[in-house]
Amino acid sequence: MIKGIGALLILLVGGVAAYSTVRYEKKRLSVIDGWIDLILYIRGQIDCFLLPLDEILQRSDRRILDACMSPENATDLRAIYRASSIYLDGEVKRLLEGFVREAGASREEQLRLCDYYIAALRTQRERIALALPTRVRLCAVLCICISCGTAILLW
Repeated sequence: MIKGIGALLILLVGGVAAYSTVRYEKKRLSVIDGWIDLILYIRGQIDCFLLPLDEILQRSDRRILDACMSPENATDLRAIYRASSIYLDGEVKRLLEGFVREAGASREEQLRLCDYYIAALRTQRERIALALPTRVRLCAVLCICISCGTAILLW
């Protein structure tokens, strides 16, 4: 009886782990989408109003910042980047580090940088979106198989 309950608990943990990893993989894609939207918004504000970056972030819609996993009242790109870095892979991380580091130059330079990073992030987003179904299945299957194997071994 106790072994059965223990096996069920292990299988339950495997199911929860599978659910969590699938959510994490999907969140990675939505964070990249949030960064693309944020850079598009910054580009539009610079192009139309020539506002400084801090003021742009203060005026920005909270939904855009939330999509980037921004902490509350964040008006600094570095803080937004640090909060979202757990969801970013190597190349996307490198691109966003470059954007955060280079933001704040002249108007023409900022518009050119925004265009470059938007195009580069869209390319990376497509790569991640193509791999997403495979990664989701792999993560779910691995978590469930590991929990089944553990339950069998401990039986």
